[in-house]
Amino acid sequence: MINVSTRVLRALIALDELRHFSLAAEQCNVTQSALSQMVSKLESDVGVRLVDRDRRRVGLTPDGDRFVASARRMVAELDEIGTDLRDRSNMRKGRVAVCATLPFAALWLPQLIADFRATYPGIRFELFDLQPARCLELVRERQADFAILSAPGPLAGLQYRVLFHETFVLVCRHDHHLAGRKRLKLQDLVGVDLIRYARAGILGQHLELAMRGIALNEVMEVEQLPTVSGLVSAGLGVSVVPSVAAPFFEPDKVAVIPIVAAGLGRPIHLVWQTSRVLGAAAQAFVDLVEASLVKHGRPPAPARVKD
Repeated sequence: MINVSTRVLRALIALDELRHFSLAAEQCNVTQSALSQMVSKLESDVGVRLVDRDRRRVGLTPDGDRFVASARRMVAELDEIGTDLRDRSNMRKGRVAVCATLPFAALWLPQLIADFRATYPGIRFELFDLQPARCLELVRERQADFAILSAPGPLAGLQYRVLFHETFVLVCRHDHHLAGRKRLKLQDLVGVDLIRYARAGILGQHLELAMRGIALNEVMEVEQLPTVSGLVSAGLGVSVVPSVAAPFFEPDKVAVIPIVAAGLGRPIHLVWQTSRVLGAAAQAFVDLVEASLVKHGRPPAPARVKD
């Protein structure tokens, strides 16, 4: 193994291009004596002569030609690596990969992503809209930089912090007897036909625990938010959903009523791998997310547009 610096590699390349020690030394910002010493030490290290010297000109030996050809490739690759790192540090290029569950992926993050890309057009953005378990898998596998979800804890190999506390609302048809209320308690749902989230999911489990002891008339159990929306709009029952999910429901058909109940809200976390430091682009997006939360207090719900 030879220990050669890029400074020496560039010196040999300059000699090959200029064929003159003083001109090459000037280009490399060293003295002619220093350049000569670098070349001599390199020749001693590799054990072959690389440069032919005479009074009129400097030339490379055949071994020198082969060495410089390799040196050009190495210097070009190092320059490319340096440029790539600078571009990533300066946010001219890079990648951000985020996992999020509904409705954050559908309703909250799109505008933040648009704002981020407008500021950093060279950054490639990936959004995975998945169930919580799969989100955590992608973070563990380093396919995603971080996830935004309600995370159980502690999480092996992962760390997390609370972004905000999610609130819940009741959604029901306008012709339902609860539709005119300004706010509700969970006890108000006694005897009401309820469409609930599947107990297998994290959200379903949270609601199961929060509504324990309430005599509910559960008429259907589904997994997907759009399905809940369709069933409620059809008048098949009411449902308890995260407040940020309200835009999924048709405003002409469905009323949205805040629920005031201890233990119903839940923390939403930012989750990332314990051994990983977020890159510049990923950290910049986290900063944007947190700035939005500081401004609005919680994820701003998109406007519910009437047809």
